[in-house]
Amino acid sequence: MRFLIFTVVFFLIAAVIKIDLTDGTVPLAAFDKEPLTEACEQQIAIKTLSVMTTAGDTVQSLLAAYPSEVDLSYPERMAQFYKLNPHLQKQAMITGELIKIPIYDKLENNC
Repeated sequence: MRFLIFTVVFFLIAAVIKIDLTDGTVPLAAFDKEPLTEACEQQIAIKTLSVMTTAGDTVQSLLAAYPSEVDLSYPERMAQFYKLNPHLQKQAMITGELIKIPIYDKLENNC
């Protein structure tokens, strides 16, 4: 009988600890965040450049050939490329195809 009670108490304590560690005792509390302040954010303009593909072109080679002024990560540039060319998500590039390449420019901040 003691073993059964010990087992039940053990599993209850384990469940409480699991819930406390995964959800937290005070869920969605943000004690360490600083108050939001109005800050000047970098404004980006996206232009497109139409390019005729040649043999051996890949998405990576085209994005490398046309770099941007703005420091963006490669996945962000790829996402914008596929937004402009959704047909290339499921098919390969064809030689002589006209595709659009995103070109990023910085805009002046008036802060």
